[in-house]
Amino acid sequence: MASIFHRGKSRIWWIKYYANGRQVYHSLHTDQERVALRIKRQIEGEEAKGELLVPSQTPLPAFLQDYCQFLITIRIRTSYKNDVSFLRIFFGLICPALELGSCVNKRWDGQAKPVKNTKAELQVKAECLEEITAGIIEEFIARRIREVLHRLFNYAAKNWSFVAPDRRHPNPAAVVERRREPAHSIRFLNQVQIDEQLKVLRECATLHAAVAALIYGGFRREEILWITTEDVDLQQRLIHVRAKTIDGQLWQPKTQRNRVVPIGTTLLEILQAYAPKRKGPWYFPSPTGGRWDPDNFSQDLRAVNEEHQLDWSCLDYRHTFGSHLAQKGESLFKIATLMGNSPEICRRHYAALVPEAMHDVVEFMPTPTKSNGQSEQTEMLLK
Repeated sequence: MASIFHRGKSRIWWIKYYANGRQVYHSLHTDQERVALRIKRQIEGEEAKGELLVPSQTPLPAFLQDYCQFLITIRIRTSYKNDVSFLRIFFGLICPALELGSCVNKRWDGQAKPVKNTKAELQVKAECLEEITAGIIEEFIARRIREVLHRLFNYAAKNWSFVAPDRRHPNPAAVVERRREPAHSIRFLNQVQIDEQLKVLRECATLHAAVAALIYGGFRREEILWITTEDVDLQQRLIHVRAKTIDGQLWQPKTQRNRVVPIGTTLLEILQAYAPKRKGPWYFPSPTGGRWDPDNFSQDLRAVNEEHQLDWSCLDYRHTFGSHLAQKGESLFKIATLMGNSPEICRRHYAALVPEAMHDVVEFMPTPTKSNGQSEQTEMLLK
């Protein structure tokens, strides 16, 4: 049998019952006796039919370690790093997979100086997954972390027999409403800025050619660094972005879809003049001849730009490609296909229009001039 009661001076109803010989009690989050009685009758009915579930006790460290190993199998490397970073921010360094020296971040090796966890006071303190409630998530997170935790709780329910203490919300993250995102500010380079950016990079042939490909091809940073000599066909004027395995390491595009990007005239001239000294398969090799690490690439690019008082990034170059095509009148479907995104994502993040340069768009059709007879245009319309 179940019983409902108040705790202390609070008017919130609690319930207590036994399931499989174990005492369970938790808040019903309501001060209405009628609602509390209805939940009590529901629990007693489930107990009579043998369908009453007991809230589980899922140890967080072991579960998170297993979940991170699962993420490796379903997420590409960049997405995996992002998810694990959010989990580290939320839960802290409570398992090896979330530690700063894990495989998530190769820059930290076993000999590296230990890094202080500066966010420890902000992280959630919990020993079991069942302690994470919708209220805790709502207080802590923004939209992106909500999605990460939503996926985590689904995995726990499927593979770790997770049962939430609050029977109304099997997945606490599903209760948290999505927050309205602010309008995106799309930064991109105009033609004068493009010329200036490429000019300051002429001293470094590989940086110059790679940035030109980012601007005139709309590639993501990691995509351009994984392009090999076999992916570039200057005769057909095509660059292939496709999955590949090199030296035992598998890489695939962010959307897990291969695509082909045509090479425009300006980019073709730059690539035809580009002749680096290569030791391996990479079309844009690092200074040591290997594959350029994305963070090192951005750091080298930033150093050159700061010297010339420029602050453009790889994302700005990708914005530039989509925005210039949109201003030229190309459809979002074409732009999205070339950039490897959906038209809606492309519209929100990459394709910026400039209202100040759209005076011709608001011009109406000219009124036909009247003469003794119908004008030639009017006659054509009537026919």
